[in-house]
Amino acid sequence: MRRRLALVFVALAVMLAVGFLVPLARSVKSQAELRTLTGAQSDARGAATALAAVVSTTGRSPALEDAAYIIGSFETENIVILMPDDMKIGRGVPDLDLRSIAKDGSIIADVEGGVIAVVPINFDDDSSAVVATYVQDSDLREGVATSWLILAALGLIVVIGSVPIADRLAASLIKPVKGLSNAALKWAGGDLSARVEPSGPREIAESGQAFNLLAERLTELLAAERERVADLSHRLRTPLAALRLQAESTKDANHRNALIADIANLEGEVTALIEDLRKLPDEQSTIADLSTVVEKRMGFWRIVASAQDRELSVITTSEEPILVSSPDAEVLTALDNLVQNVLAHTPEGTGFSVTVLDEPPSLVVNDEGEGLSSPNVFDRGSTTGESSGIGLDIVRKIAEASGGEVRIGEGPGANIIVRFGKPNNN
Repeated sequence: MRRRLALVFVALAVMLAVGFLVPLARSVKSQAELRTLTGAQSDARGAATALAAVVSTTGRSPALEDAAYIIGSFETENIVILMPDDMKIGRGVPDLDLRSIAKDGSIIADVEGGVIAVVPINFDDDSSAVVATYVQDSDLREGVATSWLILAALGLIVVIGSVPIADRLAASLIKPVKGLSNAALKWAGGDLSARVEPSGPREIAESGQAFNLLAERLTELLAAERERVADLSHRLRTPLAALRLQAESTKDANHRNALIADIANLEGEVTALIEDLRKLPDEQSTIADLSTVVEKRMGFWRIVASAQDRELSVITTSEEPILVSSPDAEVLTALDNLVQNVLAHTPEGTGFSVTVLDEPPSLVVNDEGEGLSSPNVFDRGSTTGESSGIGLDIVRKIAEASGGEVRIGEGPGANIIVRFGKPNNN
Protein backbone atom coordinates (compact mmCIF):
# COMPACT_ATOMS: atom_id res chain seq x y z
CA MET A 1 0.00 0.00 0.00
CA ARG A 2 2.77 2.41 0.98
CA ARG A 3 4.63 1.68 -2.25
CA ARG A 4 1.49 2.18 -4.35
CA LEU A 5 0.75 5.50 -2.71
CA ALA A 6 4.35 6.62 -3.21
CA LEU A 7 4.12 5.67 -6.87
CA VAL A 8 0.91 7.69 -7.17
CA PHE A 9 2.61 10.76 -5.70
CA VAL A 10 5.65 10.31 -7.96
CA ALA A 11 3.36 9.91 -10.96
CA LEU A 12 1.62 13.13 -9.93
CA ALA A 13 4.99 14.87 -9.72
CA VAL A 14 5.86 13.58 -13.19
CA MET A 15 2.55 14.87 -14.57
CA LEU A 16 3.11 18.27 -13.00
CA ALA A 17 6.67 18.41 -14.32
CA VAL A 18 5.57 17.44 -17.81
CA GLY A 19 2.64 19.85 -17.67
CA PHE A 20 5.01 22.69 -16.79
CA LEU A 21 8.09 21.81 -18.83
CA VAL A 22 6.43 20.87 -22.14
CA PRO A 23 4.78 24.30 -22.61
CA LEU A 24 8.01 25.91 -21.44
CA ALA A 25 10.00 23.91 -24.01
CA ARG A 26 7.59 24.98 -26.72
CA SER A 27 7.93 28.58 -25.59
CA VAL A 28 11.74 28.32 -25.72
CA LYS A 29 11.53 26.99 -29.27
CA SER A 30 9.13 29.74 -30.34
CA GLN A 31 11.26 32.45 -28.74
CA ALA A 32 14.40 31.13 -30.45
CA GLU A 33 12.69 31.12 -33.84
CA LEU A 34 11.26 34.59 -33.28
CA ARG A 35 14.64 35.98 -32.20
CA THR A 36 16.38 34.54 -35.26
CA LEU A 37 13.69 35.74 -37.67
CA THR A 38 13.68 39.18 -36.11
CA GLY A 39 17.45 39.36 -36.52
CA ALA A 40 17.29 38.31 -40.16
CA GLN A 41 14.55 40.82 -40.91
CA SER A 42 16.47 43.54 -39.09
CA ASP A 43 19.61 42.79 -41.18
CA ALA A 44 17.61 42.98 -44.40
CA ARG A 45 16.03 46.30 -43.46
CA GLY A 46 19.37 47.68 -42.31
CA ALA A 47 21.05 46.79 -45.60
CA ALA A 48 18.12 48.26 -47.55
CA THR A 49 18.28 51.50 -45.56
CA ALA A 50 22.04 51.77 -46.12
CA LEU A 51 21.67 51.21 -49.86
CA ALA A 52 18.90 53.80 -50.14
CA ALA A 53 21.04 56.29 -48.22
CA VAL A 54 23.94 55.79 -50.66
CA VAL A 55 21.70 56.44 -53.64
CA SER A 56 20.14 59.47 -51.96
CA THR A 57 23.54 60.92 -51.07
CA THR A 58 25.34 60.33 -54.38
CA GLY A 59 22.34 60.94 -56.58
CA ARG A 60 23.22 57.98 -58.77
CA SER A 61 22.18 54.37 -59.12
CA PRO A 62 23.80 51.95 -56.67
CA ALA A 63 27.13 50.60 -57.79
CA LEU A 64 28.48 47.10 -57.23
CA GLU A 65 31.10 48.32 -54.80
CA ASP A 66 28.40 50.08 -52.77
CA ALA A 67 26.43 46.85 -52.45
CA ALA A 68 29.53 44.83 -51.64
CA TYR A 69 30.55 47.34 -48.95
CA ILE A 70 27.13 47.24 -47.34
CA ILE A 71 27.02 43.43 -47.34
CA GLY A 72 30.48 43.27 -45.81
CA SER A 73 29.40 45.47 -42.89
CA PHE A 74 27.04 42.75 -41.58
CA GLU A 75 28.20 39.74 -39.60
CA THR A 76 25.91 37.29 -41.37
CA GLU A 77 27.02 35.66 -44.59
CA ASN A 78 23.50 34.79 -45.71
CA ILE A 79 22.62 38.13 -47.29
CA VAL A 80 22.25 39.18 -50.91
CA ILE A 81 21.32 42.36 -52.81
CA LEU A 82 19.48 42.04 -56.10
CA MET A 83 20.60 45.08 -58.12
CA PRO A 84 18.32 47.00 -60.51
CA ASP A 85 19.97 45.15 -63.40
CA ASP A 86 19.11 41.81 -61.68
CA MET A 87 22.70 41.14 -60.71
CA LYS A 88 23.01 39.46 -57.31
CA ILE A 89 25.68 40.66 -54.92
CA GLY A 90 26.39 38.42 -51.93
CA ARG A 91 25.99 34.74 -51.12
CA GLY A 92 24.32 32.27 -48.79
CA VAL A 93 20.83 32.85 -50.21
CA PRO A 94 19.12 30.21 -52.38
CA ASP A 95 18.60 30.98 -56.04
CA LEU A 96 15.05 32.31 -55.90
CA ASP A 97 12.94 34.83 -57.77
CA LEU A 98 13.42 37.57 -55.20
CA ARG A 99 11.44 40.20 -57.13
CA SER A 100 8.41 37.93 -57.25
CA ILE A 101 8.67 37.23 -53.54
CA ALA A 102 9.04 40.96 -52.76
CA LYS A 103 6.20 42.14 -54.96
CA ASP A 104 3.94 42.50 -51.91
CA GLY A 105 6.54 44.44 -49.94
CA SER A 106 8.69 43.39 -47.02
CA ILE A 107 7.89 39.81 -46.16
CA ILE A 108 9.16 36.72 -44.40
CA ALA A 109 8.52 33.59 -46.42
CA ASP A 110 9.11 29.89 -45.92
CA VAL A 111 11.37 28.39 -48.58
CA GLU A 112 13.00 25.01 -49.01
CA GLY A 113 15.44 24.41 -46.20
CA GLY A 114 14.67 27.56 -44.22
CA VAL A 115 13.12 31.04 -44.11
CA ILE A 116 13.90 34.14 -46.19
CA ALA A 117 13.30 37.81 -45.31
CA VAL A 118 13.07 40.23 -48.26
CA VAL A 119 12.91 44.03 -48.32
CA PRO A 120 12.31 45.86 -51.65
CA ILE A 121 13.89 49.29 -52.43
CA ASN A 122 12.40 51.68 -54.99
CA PHE A 123 14.55 54.47 -56.45
CA ASP A 124 13.55 57.80 -57.98
CA ASP A 125 14.41 56.60 -61.48
CA ASP A 126 11.70 53.91 -61.18
CA SER A 127 14.34 51.24 -60.74
CA SER A 128 14.33 48.92 -57.75
CA ALA A 129 16.50 46.54 -55.79
CA VAL A 130 15.79 43.76 -53.29
CA VAL A 131 17.68 42.89 -50.13
CA ALA A 132 17.26 39.35 -48.83
CA THR A 133 18.53 37.44 -45.80
CA TYR A 134 18.27 33.68 -45.41
CA VAL A 135 18.06 31.55 -42.29
CA GLN A 136 18.48 27.80 -42.49
CA ASP A 137 16.20 25.54 -40.43
CA SER A 138 19.17 24.42 -38.34
CA ASP A 139 20.05 28.03 -37.51
CA LEU A 140 16.41 28.87 -36.85
CA ARG A 141 16.43 26.61 -33.78
CA GLU A 142 19.96 27.33 -32.63
CA GLY A 143 20.34 26.76 -28.89
CA VAL A 144 16.93 25.06 -28.58
CA ALA A 145 18.38 21.57 -28.08
CA THR A 146 20.63 22.80 -25.30
CA SER A 147 17.72 24.55 -23.60
CA TRP A 148 15.65 21.43 -23.87
CA LEU A 149 18.39 19.33 -22.31
CA ILE A 150 18.56 21.77 -19.41
CA LEU A 151 14.79 21.62 -18.96
CA ALA A 152 14.84 17.81 -19.13
CA ALA A 153 17.57 17.68 -16.50
CA LEU A 154 15.56 20.04 -14.33
CA GLY A 155 12.47 17.85 -14.69
CA LEU A 156 14.51 14.73 -13.84
CA ILE A 157 15.86 16.42 -10.72
CA VAL A 158 12.31 17.35 -9.68
CA VAL A 159 11.07 13.79 -10.19
CA ILE A 160 14.03 12.20 -8.35
CA GLY A 161 13.64 14.71 -5.54
CA SER A 162 9.95 13.86 -5.25
CA VAL A 163 10.65 10.16 -4.53
CA PRO A 164 11.74 10.51 -0.87
CA ILE A 165 9.09 13.17 -0.30
CA ALA A 166 6.41 10.89 -1.79
CA ASP A 167 7.63 7.96 0.32
CA ARG A 168 7.52 10.01 3.51
CA LEU A 169 4.08 11.35 2.65
CA ALA A 170 2.80 7.85 1.88
CA ALA A 171 4.22 6.60 5.18
CA SER A 172 2.42 9.37 7.07
CA LEU A 173 -0.85 8.27 5.47
CA ILE A 174 -0.29 4.52 5.82
CA LYS A 175 0.78 4.53 9.47
CA PRO A 176 -2.62 5.51 10.93
CA VAL A 177 -4.43 3.24 8.45
CA LYS A 178 -2.17 0.35 9.45
CA GLY A 179 -2.90 1.13 13.09
CA LEU A 180 -6.62 0.86 12.35
CA SER A 181 -6.07 -2.45 10.55
CA ASN A 182 -4.00 -3.89 13.41
CA ALA A 183 -6.61 -2.84 15.97
CA ALA A 184 -9.37 -4.44 13.88
CA LEU A 185 -7.34 -7.68 13.64
CA LYS A 186 -6.85 -7.67 17.41
CA TRP A 187 -10.60 -7.32 17.84
CA ALA A 188 -11.13 -10.20 15.45
CA GLY A 189 -8.73 -12.23 17.58
CA GLY A 190 -10.66 -11.48 20.77
CA ASP A 191 -8.59 -8.59 22.18
CA LEU A 192 -11.42 -6.22 23.04
CA SER A 193 -9.03 -3.76 24.70
CA ALA A 194 -7.42 -2.78 21.38
CA ARG A 195 -7.64 0.92 20.59
CA VAL A 196 -5.92 3.28 18.13
CA GLU A 197 -4.15 6.60 18.50
CA PRO A 198 -5.95 8.97 16.09
CA SER A 199 -3.41 10.59 13.77
CA GLY A 200 -2.78 11.49 10.14
CA PRO A 201 -5.06 13.58 7.93
CA ARG A 202 -8.31 14.79 9.43
CA GLU A 203 -10.44 12.14 7.71
CA ILE A 204 -8.21 9.28 8.89
CA ALA A 205 -7.93 10.72 12.39
CA GLU A 206 -11.73 10.92 12.54
CA SER A 207 -11.89 7.27 11.43
CA GLY A 208 -9.61 6.37 14.35
CA GLN A 209 -11.83 8.26 16.77
CA ALA A 210 -14.91 6.53 15.33
CA PHE A 211 -13.22 3.15 15.75
CA ASN A 212 -12.47 3.87 19.40
CA LEU A 213 -16.07 4.97 20.00
CA LEU A 214 -17.33 1.81 18.29
CA ALA A 215 -14.97 -0.34 20.36
CA GLU A 216 -16.17 1.29 23.57
CA ARG A 217 -19.81 0.82 22.58
CA LEU A 218 -19.31 -2.82 21.63
CA THR A 219 -17.46 -3.47 24.88
CA GLU A 220 -20.38 -2.00 26.81
CA LEU A 221 -22.88 -4.06 24.79
CA LEU A 222 -20.92 -7.29 25.35
CA ALA A 223 -20.71 -6.60 29.07
CA ALA A 224 -24.46 -5.93 29.18
CA GLU A 225 -25.11 -9.08 27.16
CA ARG A 226 -23.10 -11.18 29.60
CA GLU A 227 -25.08 -9.71 32.46
CA ARG A 228 -28.33 -10.58 30.69
CA VAL A 229 -27.07 -14.12 30.09
CA ALA A 230 -26.22 -14.44 33.77
CA ASP A 231 -29.68 -13.17 34.65
CA LEU A 232 -31.21 -15.61 32.18
CA SER A 233 -29.26 -18.47 33.74
CA HIS A 234 -30.60 -17.58 37.15
CA ARG A 235 -34.16 -17.12 35.91
CA LEU A 236 -34.14 -20.46 34.10
CA ARG A 237 -32.63 -22.44 36.95
CA THR A 238 -35.19 -21.15 39.46
CA PRO A 239 -38.25 -22.79 37.81
CA LEU A 240 -36.20 -25.91 37.11
CA ALA A 241 -35.36 -26.15 40.79
CA ALA A 242 -39.06 -25.77 41.58
CA LEU A 243 -39.88 -28.54 39.10
CA ARG A 244 -37.30 -30.78 40.72
CA LEU A 245 -38.86 -30.21 44.15
CA GLN A 246 -42.28 -31.02 42.76
CA ALA A 247 -40.95 -34.14 41.06
CA GLU A 248 -39.30 -35.31 44.27
CA SER A 249 -42.64 -35.02 46.03
CA THR A 250 -44.29 -37.40 43.57
CA LYS A 251 -45.36 -40.58 45.35
CA ASP A 252 -44.96 -42.93 42.39
CA ALA A 253 -41.31 -43.93 42.50
CA ASN A 254 -41.03 -44.84 38.81
CA HIS A 255 -42.77 -41.70 37.70
CA ARG A 256 -40.71 -39.65 40.18
CA ASN A 257 -37.40 -41.05 38.92
CA ALA A 258 -38.39 -40.48 35.29
CA LEU A 259 -39.33 -36.88 36.00
CA ILE A 260 -36.11 -36.24 37.92
CA ALA A 261 -34.08 -37.73 35.05
CA ASP A 262 -35.88 -35.58 32.49
CA ILE A 263 -35.40 -32.47 34.60
CA ALA A 264 -31.69 -33.32 34.98
CA ASN A 265 -31.36 -33.63 31.20
CA LEU A 266 -33.16 -30.34 30.77
CA GLU A 267 -30.87 -28.67 33.33
CA GLY A 268 -27.85 -30.01 31.46
CA GLU A 269 -29.11 -28.61 28.18
CA VAL A 270 -29.86 -25.23 29.73
CA THR A 271 -26.41 -25.13 31.34
CA ALA A 272 -24.69 -26.02 28.07
CA LEU A 273 -26.72 -23.40 26.22
CA ILE A 274 -25.88 -20.72 28.78
CA GLU A 275 -22.17 -21.57 28.62
CA ASP A 276 -22.20 -21.33 24.84
CA LEU A 277 -23.87 -17.94 25.01
CA ARG A 278 -21.29 -16.67 27.49
CA LYS A 279 -18.36 -17.66 25.29
CA LEU A 280 -16.78 -15.14 22.93
CA PRO A 281 -16.56 -16.13 19.26
CA ASP A 282 -12.80 -16.76 19.52
CA GLU A 283 -13.36 -19.09 22.47
CA GLN A 284 -15.61 -21.34 20.41
CA SER A 285 -14.20 -24.17 18.37
CA THR A 286 -14.86 -24.08 14.63
CA ILE A 287 -15.01 -27.91 14.50
CA ALA A 288 -17.82 -29.95 15.97
CA ASP A 289 -18.43 -33.67 16.48
CA LEU A 290 -21.79 -33.98 14.76
CA SER A 291 -22.81 -37.22 16.48
CA THR A 292 -21.92 -35.97 19.99
CA VAL A 293 -23.72 -32.64 19.55
CA VAL A 294 -26.86 -34.32 18.22
CA GLU A 295 -26.90 -36.98 20.93
CA LYS A 296 -26.66 -34.38 23.73
CA ARG A 297 -29.32 -32.13 22.28
CA MET A 298 -31.79 -34.90 21.56
CA GLY A 299 -32.00 -35.57 25.29
CA PHE A 300 -33.94 -32.31 25.49
CA TRP A 301 -36.08 -32.94 22.42
CA ARG A 302 -36.99 -36.44 23.67
CA ILE A 303 -38.74 -34.79 26.59
CA VAL A 304 -40.67 -32.49 24.23
CA ALA A 305 -41.53 -35.37 21.89
CA SER A 306 -42.74 -37.51 24.78
CA ALA A 307 -44.97 -34.70 26.02
CA GLN A 308 -46.63 -34.60 22.55
CA ASP A 309 -46.91 -38.40 22.20
CA ARG A 310 -44.45 -38.40 19.31
CA GLU A 311 -42.31 -41.40 18.54
CA LEU A 312 -38.69 -40.22 18.17
CA SER A 313 -35.74 -42.23 16.92
CA VAL A 314 -32.11 -41.05 16.82
CA ILE A 315 -29.76 -42.98 14.53
CA THR A 316 -25.98 -42.61 14.17
CA THR A 317 -24.23 -44.55 11.38
CA SER A 318 -20.75 -44.46 12.91
CA GLU A 319 -19.27 -45.00 16.36
CA GLU A 320 -16.30 -42.79 15.43
CA PRO A 321 -16.44 -38.98 15.79
CA ILE A 322 -18.04 -37.31 12.77
CA LEU A 323 -16.19 -34.00 12.49
CA VAL A 324 -17.68 -31.09 10.60
CA SER A 325 -16.39 -27.60 9.81
CA SER A 326 -18.91 -25.76 11.96
CA PRO A 327 -19.03 -24.66 15.64
CA ASP A 328 -21.12 -26.61 18.15
CA ALA A 329 -23.51 -23.68 18.49
CA GLU A 330 -24.16 -23.60 14.73
CA VAL A 331 -24.86 -27.32 14.59
CA LEU A 332 -27.22 -26.97 17.56
CA THR A 333 -28.99 -24.06 15.87
CA ALA A 334 -29.50 -26.08 12.69
CA LEU A 335 -30.78 -29.11 14.62
CA ASP A 336 -33.12 -27.03 16.78
CA ASN A 337 -34.61 -25.26 13.78
CA LEU A 338 -35.22 -28.55 11.95
CA VAL A 339 -36.90 -30.17 14.95
CA GLN A 340 -38.95 -27.04 15.68
CA ASN A 341 -40.07 -27.09 12.05
CA VAL A 342 -41.33 -30.64 12.51
CA LEU A 343 -43.17 -29.75 15.72
CA ALA A 344 -44.69 -26.63 14.15
CA HIS A 345 -45.95 -28.18 10.91
CA THR A 346 -47.09 -31.65 11.98
CA PRO A 347 -49.88 -32.55 14.42
CA GLU A 348 -49.17 -33.96 17.85
CA GLY A 349 -48.53 -37.68 17.75
CA THR A 350 -46.62 -37.51 14.45
CA GLY A 351 -43.34 -39.37 14.77
CA PHE A 352 -40.01 -38.25 13.37
CA SER A 353 -36.42 -39.38 13.22
CA VAL A 354 -33.00 -37.72 13.39
CA THR A 355 -30.17 -39.52 11.58
CA VAL A 356 -26.46 -38.67 11.62
CA LEU A 357 -24.53 -39.87 8.55
CA ASP A 358 -20.76 -40.13 8.46
CA GLU A 359 -20.13 -39.99 4.71
CA PRO A 360 -20.69 -37.31 3.76
CA PRO A 361 -21.23 -35.88 7.23
CA SER A 362 -24.91 -35.08 7.24
CA LEU A 363 -27.90 -34.47 9.47
CA VAL A 364 -31.20 -35.92 8.26
CA VAL A 365 -34.54 -35.04 9.84
CA ASN A 366 -37.51 -37.05 8.53
CA ASP A 367 -41.08 -36.84 9.78
CA GLU A 368 -44.19 -38.90 9.10
CA GLY A 369 -46.32 -35.93 8.17
CA GLU A 370 -47.79 -34.85 4.85
CA GLY A 371 -44.53 -33.52 3.44
CA LEU A 372 -43.34 -30.09 2.40
CA SER A 373 -45.82 -27.66 0.89
CA SER A 374 -43.29 -25.96 -1.37
CA PRO A 375 -39.91 -26.83 -2.90
CA ASN A 376 -38.70 -23.32 -1.96
CA VAL A 377 -38.96 -23.81 1.80
CA PHE A 378 -35.36 -22.67 2.32
CA ASP A 379 -36.08 -19.22 0.88
CA ARG A 380 -36.80 -16.67 3.61
CA GLY A 381 -40.44 -15.63 3.61
CA SER A 382 -41.57 -18.42 1.28
CA THR A 383 -43.49 -20.35 3.95
CA THR A 384 -47.14 -19.66 4.48
CA GLY A 385 -49.24 -19.65 7.63
CA GLU A 386 -47.82 -18.60 10.95
CA SER A 387 -44.24 -19.47 9.98
CA SER A 388 -41.93 -16.87 8.46
CA GLY A 389 -39.55 -19.34 6.82
CA ILE A 390 -36.60 -17.81 8.69
CA GLY A 391 -35.64 -21.03 10.50
CA LEU A 392 -34.96 -23.12 7.39
CA ASP A 393 -33.16 -20.18 5.79
CA ILE A 394 -30.85 -20.12 8.83
CA VAL A 395 -30.22 -23.86 8.40
CA ARG A 396 -29.26 -23.31 4.77
CA LYS A 397 -26.83 -20.51 5.63
CA ILE A 398 -25.18 -22.60 8.36
CA ALA A 399 -24.67 -25.51 5.96
CA GLU A 400 -23.27 -23.30 3.20
CA ALA A 401 -20.97 -21.49 5.65
CA SER A 402 -19.35 -24.84 6.50
CA GLY A 403 -18.92 -25.71 2.84
CA GLY A 404 -21.98 -27.92 2.61
CA GLU A 405 -25.53 -27.69 1.34
CA VAL A 406 -29.19 -28.41 2.13
CA ARG A 407 -31.50 -30.48 -0.03
CA ILE A 408 -34.85 -32.22 0.15
CA GLY A 409 -34.80 -36.02 0.17
CA GLU A 410 -37.44 -38.50 -0.90
CA GLY A 411 -40.10 -39.70 1.47
CA PRO A 412 -43.75 -39.64 2.22
CA GLY A 413 -43.15 -36.96 4.82
CA ALA A 414 -40.72 -34.10 5.00
CA ASN A 415 -37.16 -35.32 4.54
CA ILE A 416 -34.52 -32.60 4.93
CA ILE A 417 -30.83 -33.44 4.47
CA VAL A 418 -28.20 -31.03 5.80
CA ARG A 419 -24.70 -31.83 4.55
CA PHE A 420 -21.83 -30.17 6.44
CA GLY A 421 -18.35 -29.49 5.11
CA LYS A 422 -15.40 -31.42 6.51
CA PRO A 423 -12.59 -29.66 8.41
CA ASN A 424 -9.85 -28.37 6.10
CA ASN A 425 -12.05 -29.42 3.15
CA ASN A 426 -10.79 -32.99 3.42
